[in-house]
Amino acid sequence: MEKILAVGYSVRHIVCSGARAGYEMYAADAFGDEDTKWCARRYIPLEHLLNRHHGLDKSEAGAMDGIILGSGLENADLWFVQGREQDKILGNPPSKMQEVSNKAWLAAQLEELNIPHPRTCHVEEMGRGCGDAEQELHYPVVLKPIYGGGGRMNVLCMSDEDVTRFATAQTRAQGFNFIIQEYIRGRHASVSTLSTGKEAVSVAVNEQLIGLAALHAPGSFSYCGNITPLTLPASHARVYEQMCEIAEFLTLEFGLKGSNGFDFVISTGGSSWQPFLIEINPRFQGSLDTVERSTGLNLVSESIKAVREGVLPDRVTMRRYAVKFILYADRDMVVNGIVSDFKAGTGAGEGGDGIADIPPKGRFIRAGEPVASCIGTGNTRGEAILAAMRHLTALSGRLGIRRNPSHRACPGISSYPPLSRYLLPVSRLQVPRSISPSPPL
Repeated sequence: MEKILAVGYSVRHIVCSGARAGYEMYAADAFGDEDTKWCARRYIPLEHLLNRHHGLDKSEAGAMDGIILGSGLENADLWFVQGREQDKILGNPPSKMQEVSNKAWLAAQLEELNIPHPRTCHVEEMGRGCGDAEQELHYPVVLKPIYGGGGRMNVLCMSDEDVTRFATAQTRAQGFNFIIQEYIRGRHASVSTLSTGKEAVSVAVNEQLIGLAALHAPGSFSYCGNITPLTLPASHARVYEQMCEIAEFLTLEFGLKGSNGFDFVISTGGSSWQPFLIEINPRFQGSLDTVERSTGLNLVSESIKAVREGVLPDRVTMRRYAVKFILYADRDMVVNGIVSDFKAGTGAGEGGDGIADIPPKGRFIRAGEPVASCIGTGNTRGEAILAAMRHLTALSGRLGIRRNPSHRACPGISSYPPLSRYLLPVSRLQVPRSISPSPPL
């Protein structure tokens, strides 16, 4: 049995997918959730691994047959993938991940390639324009760090004062450099691709759930999960093709391998809808859970085949809808229970409904941090959403969460849309030509 090490900020989805595919998985991340440990032969806290403190030694790292790099490693010291060990990486090498994850670099490339994207400035350029005068940004704008995903530090700014205040505060606290982007109103979506480096295919178009009040999202741009597949009105079906074409073109243009994700905002103003590329995730994405349940693919297995054998899936079929909600803490809390009977996708097969990213008993969770994920599937979009909502209802009671004495509420969550907006009926599933629906969808 092959030994695969998955490393990243959060790797539960990768580790459990790999275990279902028959690999002996080893995990290193920042959470140490219960289901990560159930699926892994061995778990190592990410901090220990990166600091070489009670993690893997060189001989253990050398014994791995493959290494999967996840999120949050753009600027990390990856000592365990130096020299020959880089050949074991099942995806993009660290240098490529760092390059493509740089939002300032990406904006410049997209401008050169004439790919629709938000106008972008460095913070120090704001007010002086970005290039030609007609490209100057106007408020509102989005302030975001050059590196980092999940929308955790993205802020909507309405004035120069907002930009100065938020950028100064975040730079002092985190030491990040920031860019400013045009704010585009519309629907959030993503495309998941697989690539051999010479060929690429889109395997799913996903709806992204962003800043939901019902999930206690800590910010207006916080990633809260996915619905796979994305549904759009039949009159705008061409948007699917546009997003897939952009994703596949850039996958090959930038030399990406394995699993990659492309985040879009679909501008819905007027009669002609336009997808704008926001960023690229050159590694496995959080949407893995819904993509696998919707298509029946095992993305870890398919990604390894693409990288090692140059083989891509011939035909991808949307078998059902799948929904993932990420619940955030609305206050400081301590986990006082376990929900092992709700584990999602840790056994054989495609993975089922339930609760995932299960925190261990006694964990202290700060306001604004993720608590767990709720996954639901169904033959219709509404069925899948209701299934995930049932798990969401059960979650707080099963975890036995108790309020921390030093209560601290998350600010500003009242302005986010409720979950009810996602229960709108959809008469027909629309998907790209390369992704074919099958009954009963």
